[in-house]
Amino acid sequence: MELIVRTQHGHLSPATRARIDAKLTSLERYLRPIQHVTLDVKEHGRHQRVQLTLAGAHGILLRAEEYAHELMHAIDAAIAALRRQIERYKGKHWRNVQRHAHDVSAAEVPVAFSEDTSAIIRTKAFAIKPMHDDEALEQMELLGHTFFVYRDHDQQVRVVYRRNDGRYGVIVTA
Repeated sequence: MELIVRTQHGHLSPATRARIDAKLTSLERYLRPIQHVTLDVKEHGRHQRVQLTLAGAHGILLRAEEYAHELMHAIDAAIAALRRQIERYKGKHWRNVQRHAHDVSAAEVPVAFSEDTSAIIRTKAFAIKPMHDDEALEQMELLGHTFFVYRDHDQQVRVVYRRNDGRYGVIVTA
C-alpha cells in the first residue's frame, strides 16, 4: 500500500507519519489489496481537516473527510468512516459477485494541477470500470459526490447525478 501525504503547511514529522502509516495499514484487514491511500491535511482555524481517499482493487474508490481540534483525532475518525464504508461496500457487492462477474483492470489515479490562470484549475484522470446503474449510484454515495462517471456493460459512458429535488438522473452519451 502506497501512502501519499499532502499538507497545507509543509510536511509531517517522521514520528507522526509512522503513526499514521500504522493506523492506515490496519485497513488492509478489511479490504485487500489497497493500491494507495491519499491523506490531505489542512488547517481551518482551530480545526484540522483530514481527507482520506482510498483506491482499492477492482476500481473501488472510497473517501472520508473529518474535522477535529487535533490531527490524530481527525485521522482516527476518518479511518473509522472508511471502515464503515468498506463494510457497506463488501456487504452490497462482494456477496453478489457472481451476479455481476466481469473483467476489470485497475489503474493508477494520476492527478495533474494546472499552473496557469485559466478556468480549469485541476484535471483528474481515472480508470472507468463497467458497472450497472445501481452500482454507480452506490459508488457516488460512498464518495459523497453529486455525480459519478462510469461505463455500462455495453461500454457506453454514462453520468449518474443527484438532482436538486433529491432524486437521481443519468446522462447517456449519444
